[in-house]
Amino acid sequence: MTFADWFIVGWCGVALFFGGLIKGALGVGTPLLTVPLMALVLPPQMAVVLMAVPVVVANVWQAFKAEQIRSAVSRFWPPFLTILIGTYFGVAILADIDDRSLFIIVGVIVISAAFFQGSSFKFHLTPASEKPAGFIFGAASGLIGGLSSLFGPMLIIYLLSIPHLGKERFVASISFLYIACVVPWAVMLVLFGVLDQRMALLSTLSVVPVMVGLVSGERLRKRMSDERFQRLILLILLISGFTMLWRAFSG
Repeated sequence: MTFADWFIVGWCGVALFFGGLIKGALGVGTPLLTVPLMALVLPPQMAVVLMAVPVVVANVWQAFKAEQIRSAVSRFWPPFLTILIGTYFGVAILADIDDRSLFIIVGVIVISAAFFQGSSFKFHLTPASEKPAGFIFGAASGLIGGLSSLFGPMLIIYLLSIPHLGKERFVASISFLYIACVVPWAVMLVLFGVLDQRMALLSTLSVVPVMVGLVSGERLRKRMSDERFQRLILLILLISGFTMLWRAFSG
């Protein structure tokens, strides 16, 4: 391997570690950080596909540690159903999309998520609108996630829009919905030929730095204030998103 090859491996390892770190500290956000950073040194489609196995493992880990999964399943089946439909169409687009378009889409998603999380504006869903909104947010999450592996932003917006959801219910709900997202997504990547044998091996190896970061992030969460860590994440997301757009428009 050349120095350039080792640099790419090292860069991706660091990106995967910090993706796991955010997951452990906040419970969300792995692809939001990892995909843009890896896409700086890899083809964007490859950066997306490398997350197939790590996101499944990380979210299964999170779900096993969460509580109230049964109530989450009974309450949030509408987004679960439309996530599957949206994911199918998203993966179908991913199989044929050009690099420039993918840079733009992922960049806009990352920047939008960062601005939304940093703003004081929040949606508020009534009990009557919760299920209809779940169908819409689930479909949007599946479409965006199937295309880019970024299932999180739409689901986070949806769950944060439900008043008095509570910390434990939020964790249980996001865990259930993430598994509903990433497991079918990974299967569809195989069916569409995007996740072949070579990419499956590389994606499996990517689990190691993600899990090291995940465990470290769980410890870091106890020592660092949420406000300081949130600001760091928002800064990294904005830099990553604008870098993706710069690469897209610079040709």
